[in-house]
Amino acid sequence: MLHAGQMVLFARVVEAGSFAAAAKTLGQTRAAVSKQIGSLEERIGAQLLNRTTRTMHLTEIGAEFYARCARVAEETEEAERAVASLQGAPRGALRIAAPVTFGRRYLAPLVAPFVARHPDVTIDLCLRDAPTDIVEEGFDLAVRIAPRADAALVSRCLAESRHVVCGAPDYFARRGIPSAPEDLRSHNCLVYSSLPMPRLWRFQRGKSVRVKGSLAVNHGESLRQAVVDGLGLAYMPTFIVGRDLLEGRLVTALDAWVQSNQKVFAMYPHNRNLAPKVRVFVEFLTERFQPSPPWECASAPVEPASLVRA
Repeated sequence: MLHAGQMVLFARVVEAGSFAAAAKTLGQTRAAVSKQIGSLEERIGAQLLNRTTRTMHLTEIGAEFYARCARVAEETEEAERAVASLQGAPRGALRIAAPVTFGRRYLAPLVAPFVARHPDVTIDLCLRDAPTDIVEEGFDLAVRIAPRADAALVSRCLAESRHVVCGAPDYFARRGIPSAPEDLRSHNCLVYSSLPMPRLWRFQRGKSVRVKGSLAVNHGESLRQAVVDGLGLAYMPTFIVGRDLLEGRLVTALDAWVQSNQKVFAMYPHNRNLAPKVRVFVEFLTERFQPSPPWECASAPVEPASLVRA
């Protein structure tokens, strides 16, 4: 079977008018080009060029073959130009996967300013808490909250994600403030049910407590609302409750016991030639989340009310 590279080589030799001129254009030696043409003729089973020490002419079969090779060479050049164009400027559809609550609060509000900066990029944002196989499902990028990077992917740490045990001031006024993890057994502990063991709360120094309470829910924003409303305590990330802590709707307990080992990562497949659309989006996220993420900053804009109530 002929390869496109062999056909392009033949077209370049014919257009250059000699092996020497073609070799110079292609950055090869004259002997290497001559050998490749000879190999091509053997593969086809026909002579393509009549050549002497001074001249080179197409045979009848060579002329017919050249016409086809010239089209392949032109299409190859066009494909190379298209790839170079894509590599030069961010463009095309950018598919992003992210957890639901984090995506609604911190990624969805960034779509408009990002597209305003890069109008040739379109965003396909998929929000779900279920695990995502980036490569298998065709995503360009995923935002994940995890204790460590995924070795199978390129990972950029965007921010720390602290966890806190928190409750509303009126809840603590009614039920008291726990001073040690075991005190949680007498509290109404609300849990995020999508975790593998939602009722087992782990703390530093190997301490863990099995809690109980009146609510288990698989939606972080709904859990937050129940805590703000004074129903009970929860063990939650600050990217969900950070604003409430800053503004006094929630307060923390057991700070000395809480282990915070989560990070927010931008992850994407290993690729020697990273697409500009992915590169600029990761840079854009880095600008917005560093040096301090918005959920830790008193000056950060408040999330739209429609997002908070959803």
